Amino acid sequence: MAIEAASFKGITPGAASLADVAQVWGPPKETRKQGAGVTQLFSVEPFHRVEVNALDNKVTSVVVRFERAFAANDVAQQLELNKVRPVLVSNELGEILGQVYPERGVLFAFEPSQEPGKPSMKVAHIILEPISAEPFVLRAENDLENRAKSSRQDLEQALKLEPSNARALWLYARVLTLMGEHEKALTISTDAVRFDPDNARHRITRAQILGQMGRLTEALQEGQKALDTAKNRPHVQARAYCLLGDLAASGPKPDYKKALRQHTEAVKVADPFSDDRHPAVRLAAKEVMIDAHLGAAHDIAWGDWKDKEPAVRKWLERAVAAADNLIQNDGGSQELRFRVATRALAACVGLRGGLDPTPWSKMATEAGEDLINATRDPLRKALIQWDLGMALYDALQVYQIRGEQETALKYGEWAIDYLEQVDQHRQSPAMAYLFGRLYFRLGAIHAIRDQNHRAAIAWFDKAVPLLEKPLPPEALADLGRHGETFVSIGVSYWESGQHEKAVELTQHGVTFMEQAVKQGSLKESALAIPYANLAAMHRYLGAPDKAKRFQELEARYKGSKLR
Repeated sequence: MAIEAASFKGITPGAASLADVAQVWGPPKETRKQGAGVTQLFSVEPFHRVEVNALDNKVTSVVVRFERAFAANDVAQQLELNKVRPVLVSNELGEILGQVYPERGVLFAFEPSQEPGKPSMKVAHIILEPISAEPFVLRAENDLENRAKSSRQDLEQALKLEPSNARALWLYARVLTLMGEHEKALTISTDAVRFDPDNARHRITRAQILGQMGRLTEALQEGQKALDTAKNRPHVQARAYCLLGDLAASGPKPDYKKALRQHTEAVKVADPFSDDRHPAVRLAAKEVMIDAHLGAAHDIAWGDWKDKEPAVRKWLERAVAAADNLIQNDGGSQELRFRVATRALAACVGLRGGLDPTPWSKMATEAGEDLINATRDPLRKALIQWDLGMALYDALQVYQIRGEQETALKYGEWAIDYLEQVDQHRQSPAMAYLFGRLYFRLGAIHAIRDQNHRAAIAWFDKAVPLLEKPLPPEALADLGRHGETFVSIGVSYWESGQHEKAVELTQHGVTFMEQAVKQGSLKESALAIPYANLAAMHRYLGAPDKAKRFQELEARYKGSKLR
């Protein structure tokens, strides 16, 4: 869509001077000075009241007032604005005041509505202004989650018009994060903070991006700055507390006790503002209440606490109640129930099967499918499919822990159906590792439950190339498990007659396990089984010297038979 300021009867705001107006329309009926500016009143057929506002002799806006209001759609058609997508303009109480057409610099001001909470959608007057950044920023924010590509285009246009617009930079960083462009998002968010250092929300976004990039120390520092900056805005302060809790509970050395303190503080600060008369404050507070309750449930589920199950159940119940409240009373999206269900499944993993994942799996699937079917935006659809796939992967893990292998296999296959649809959008070392783990788990079900090693290898053939890639930072603390995975896979290849590959994979796993022992993250005794496996393999393959060496290592660590 071409960007061109609208004109009225030969006058274009931002381009015309008062002399141009006088030449085209004649002398004004009235002139008023307002500070450094001037307002002139004209009658321009068929309109009896047209106001021209000017500064330094340059026309800054033209206001065309109607004698009676007209339907917005009819006015837009008359002015040939149909191809421009407008965005509604509201005040701080959420009342719709009009709608703006960013590409034309045209604002429709609506007459007051007779129905509370419902805009009249009837135009009382029109305001023409030069093309500016703010209407593009407003539309971009409105489109952020449901039209990410359009939002990005609007923000890029806004930043062409006003490169230092901190709000545009902040929103642009968020869009880039949705698109997986974290490095660029960090640069943009840094600019947003630089241009508006006292805005805590900008710092929160920057901290979130740093956290997603694994730079936790910097993320915590920025999160603390956000908390300090937000002292006069409690609903934003509550979000900062919630973020600090999320960060404390992440990384290779999570501190769940500290995380729980931060999440409960977020609830304490947000709760009084969950019925605030200002929608922006009220909605933000309610959103924090949901996320902080979910965070607390996660902290308890994964931390070292007594009587964890009933405590987690209560926090999750409160999260559901908060989500339902926001949906029923403030028009919240079903995405909130989806968020609750997916986070609940992650908590179920932490509880090692202590809670039945079935109701959460059902809620996640139903809400996720509804969201997928309702969106036309490819990026949003991909993100929801990814989140649903991850939730089903969590369900797989819980069912495996509970010994419900058939159900685990079903959920694992569902997870792959969703995740593989969006893999092209999420290429990264972390994602490759995740897929490798998922494929391994499905193969392990066939190997352990059914002793069907050929069926297991069908999955392991997918898992091995991904697991052999360099480990992402978040997996480096779990080298022992990574090594045990290769040892387990090696057994299936051996049983299927692929002996050389079995030895190679087992040795690969032993290398990781030995590193873990040196790190102190794995007990030495864990090496006994893979050493025994290698001894038996080499003995069978006619390599007695190698077999003897591994048998001696097995004896040192209390070896056992090949399994």
